[in-house]
Amino acid sequence: MTDPTASVEGGEYRKTILPNGIRLVTEWIPHVRSVAMGVWVDTGSRHEPADRGGISHFIEHLVFKGTESRSAEDIARAVDSVGGQMDAFTTKEHTCFYVTVLDEHLPLAADLLADILLHPRFDAGDIEREKTVVLQEFGMVEDTPDDVIHDLFAERIWPEHPLGRPILGDRKIVQAFDRDTLLHYFRTEYSPERITIAAAGHLRHEQLVDLLGSRFLDFRQPRTPRTAEPPVQATSLDLLERPLEQVHFVLGGRGLEQDAPERYALFLLNTIFGGSMSSRLFQAVREREGLVYSIHSGNAAFRDGGLFYVYAGTEPAHFRRVVDLTLKEFRSLRADGVTADELRRAKDHLKGSLMLSLESTGSRMTRIAKQELYFRRSYTFDEILADIERVTMQDVKVLGERLLAGPLSLVALGPKSPDVQLPEGVQV
Repeated sequence: MTDPTASVEGGEYRKTILPNGIRLVTEWIPHVRSVAMGVWVDTGSRHEPADRGGISHFIEHLVFKGTESRSAEDIARAVDSVGGQMDAFTTKEHTCFYVTVLDEHLPLAADLLADILLHPRFDAGDIEREKTVVLQEFGMVEDTPDDVIHDLFAERIWPEHPLGRPILGDRKIVQAFDRDTLLHYFRTEYSPERITIAAAGHLRHEQLVDLLGSRFLDFRQPRTPRTAEPPVQATSLDLLERPLEQVHFVLGGRGLEQDAPERYALFLLNTIFGGSMSSRLFQAVREREGLVYSIHSGNAAFRDGGLFYVYAGTEPAHFRRVVDLTLKEFRSLRADGVTADELRRAKDHLKGSLMLSLESTGSRMTRIAKQELYFRRSYTFDEILADIERVTMQDVKVLGERLLAGPLSLVALGPKSPDVQLPEGVQV
């Protein structure tokens, strides 16, 4: 089934559902020579049973280790020989495998992606070697406190929920994976109806339908039913000691789900509060006080929940001052909302960022993929601009009052020091 063509800035959006249920979305961009293509699988760490934590991420690694007809070196050489890039990533809700090549090499890209997903070898020796690689990744993350603090925060506010578990999983569980376990999980989760293939760049939709339709023709795997409970937020006020030079902390609470009607108000609220260099938080804490190098707010959105948070890293002596200033800005936003000038600048900032993203085939591929995954349709740039412009000062204030009403949580990671003391509470 092919959906009607839709106009997209500088190109054309098309959608086809292959006979086996795979969704194929493309955006033709006539003024570029490259193509970015990604296979997005609707499976991530939140879909894993507790005793399989990290299996989605491990499978993401393993499919690159070889297929029935290609070794890992063959795969790497094929991409390198045409100057392309090939990689993958796992999130809490999705796994993506992507390739970027010149348009003339689109058949190779389609062949490689189809091969690693349809014919992975899952060799026992490769599995054992890849465990060592993934365990090195555990160490790398643990040595990066500005990354690990976000996992610690999620674990504490979403306890006993899959969204609260780290994407890498658990070391002991990963070390125990065997071929049968991995192959069974792969065959269970990687069904056609959970796959969206997105491509953006100098390509024709019909060409990709032909390329992928023939390669995935015999791929028919029933989708295993699963249930997903929305996360229930807990509160946490916690300091974890670690011999670091700085204290890293995340302060925040509930946000919005991916498809929330107020999402554009949240994007603008975040830009004004701490999502840009001219934001209130950045100016107050870094520029006027000089207490941090890095501080920002952010929004983590999922199908059925989300977080609005602030991250900062600072010296132990400045920890309480930075927390107090952050809470002060929270209170100001909740009490007074935003000004007309702030809202205008935030809208222009957001629209400018969107315009710049149109110059990247990878960004455009990701955009149409996520729209298909969460909305089952494509939003044109004009629609997005109109939604941004539609947001009012009152919309932002109402949302701020709602999200910042609490409960808020604070999780900090840093050295044992008399200066590092948690506040008695973090209510706004």
